[in-house]
Formats: sequence, C-alpha cells, structure tokens
Amino acid sequence: MGPLATFGSNLVGSAILAVRNFSPLVAGSLVAGVWQVLVVFGLHWGIIPIYFNNIVTNGFDNVMMPYYCTTFVTSAVLIAMLLKNKDKSFRKVAIPATISSLLGITEPAVYGVLIPKKKPLLISCIVSAIVGGFYSFFNLRKFAMGGMGFFELPGMIDPKTHSMNNVYIALIGIVLSFVLGFIATMIFWKEDSSKDKVETGQNDEEKDEVFSKGYIGKGIAIEPTKGEVISPVNGTITTFFPTGHAIGITSDSGVEILIHVGMDTVNLEGKHFKPLVKKGDKVTVGQKLLNFDLEEIKKEGYSVITPVVITNSAQYKDVVTISDNGKNLLSVLV
Repeated sequence: MGPLATFGSNLVGSAILAVRNFSPLVAGSLVAGVWQVLVVFGLHWGIIPIYFNNIVTNGFDNVMMPYYCTTFVTSAVLIAMLLKNKDKSFRKVAIPATISSLLGITEPAVYGVLIPKKKPLLISCIVSAIVGGFYSFFNLRKFAMGGMGFFELPGMIDPKTHSMNNVYIALIGIVLSFVLGFIATMIFWKEDSSKDKVETGQNDEEKDEVFSKGYIGKGIAIEPTKGEVISPVNGTITTFFPTGHAIGITSDSGVEILIHVGMDTVNLEGKHFKPLVKKGDKVTVGQKLLNFDLEEIKKEGYSVITPVVITNSAQYKDVVTISDNGKNLLSVLV
C-alpha cells in the first residue's frame, strides 16, 4: 500500500496546486473541506511537503493554511453533539476528543465520533470549506513551523514586520468555525434513537450479551407497550436498583426473577422511573411494582427492550418459552 499511498498523496498535492493556479479561493475551500477525509486515508501528506517547501523558500505558507479551521469546526461540532446526546458511553469518547481537537489533534474525533455518526462528518467538511474559503480570501499565512490548534497562532506573527494581521484573521476564522459548526450541528444533526433497536418475536433477543447469551440465567426479552412493571409471582422484592430500572423478585417457591427495563438505562440515573415498592416488600401476582415513561426513555435514545431472566436457572431442569395466544411466557421446569 506504501507506493499506492505515495502516488495518491502526490496526486492530491498536484491537484491542489492546479486548482490554486486557477482560483486561490476555491483551492482554500477545497483544502479545508476535504482535509478530514484526506487525513483518514493518509493523503494529506501530499500537501504537507508543499507547506514545508513554502516556508523554507518563501518564508511563509498560504496553500495549506486554510485547513487551520478544521480543528475548531470539529470541536464545535462535538460540543453541539455533547449538548444533544447525554449518553455516558458517548461522552466518554466525545469529551476527550473535543479537548484534543482544540489542541489540533482531530483523529480521535474523526474516528471515534464523526465517522460512526456520519452526518456530523459531512457537516464539519461543509463548514470547514466555508471558513477555509474565508482564510484563503484574506490570504492567511503562517511563517514558522510547529504548534497545532491554538498553539499554532504564534507562528502567524510576521517575523520581519511583527505584524499581527494574520493572527487576527485566524482568530476571526476560529470564531466563525465555532459559530457555524455549532449552529449547523444543532440544526441538522439528531441522534438516531434507533441505535439500540433489536428484532423481537417468537425468539426474542437483545444486543446486550450479558442477557442474550444467558450469562446470568435463562429468560426472554419483552418490548413493553405500557410503562409499568407488574409482578409475575407472589414473592418478595429482594433487589430494587436505586436507579429504578431493574427489580429482583424471589417467588414464594424460590424462583429468582430479574426484570431489567431497557438497555443501558442505568445511565438515566433514575430519570423517568417511579418505583412503587421497595426492597423487602411482599408482592402478589398482578401488583404494580414500577412506573416508567416509555416515550421519554425512547426520546433519550435508549432501547426499551426489557429482559426478564430467571437468575437461578441452574437450580432447575430448564427454563422454556411457551407461546400463548401470540404472547411469549416463561415456564420453569422443576
């Protein structure tokens, strides 16, 4: 792949120079607009030698510099996404990716967030092309190598005249990057609430391997149509998670049942759940144990697929699913 990548990089560099000879403004938009894509394929190395050569021979570079906005556009897109997506697993990736983007390293954001989410990558490319055109129109220049993100600004001070003009242009572009990137993401991107959708039917399954592979016992997965949990047995509440999303019941005959409402709903930290009983309470068949807001949980982006598991399955001959008028029921074989 090495020779092929080298050929591709050289081709990219030649193409950018050809476009620049035709229109510096178009070339600036092109460099900034495709920069993230070029980085993914390693083809940005076709432009970097031009940057090095310009600084050595001309004392400045203005060919590659329109790319400068991409790091801040990426940061703005991630900040908007963080405001719209409260999922903890997403935030664990997006927050450090945002910080590294501000410092000029966008790969964590590109590979960890933008590519998997797709539309935010397109948004970042389009906004970068707009701001890159602005930089090219005002002939943004950099006079010294080194530094990335905010740390690149000192390299834009003209060493001969000590002029700060390029720094001012860069700062205006940073503001534009943040404003346009943030607004565009807030308007055009919406988290796909179907990310946790799974197929249900005669043999209900869910994506969480802990449940689907029977690590904690045999059972079924139910897609609720009403936001309430009803006791399936006479027994005792042995566990009720503080977040309200999961209940453990031990029947009077010794069957241990876990009812887990939704996938990853522990991340809601009790939001949209209203427990009606507590640990140690005696319950009867048909008694309401929990209310939960079905639609609000879906709006938060979580699957409501609810596993019902017999956690002490090993003590019995088998746990089987029986179909009764189109409904799947659990039967414990003693």
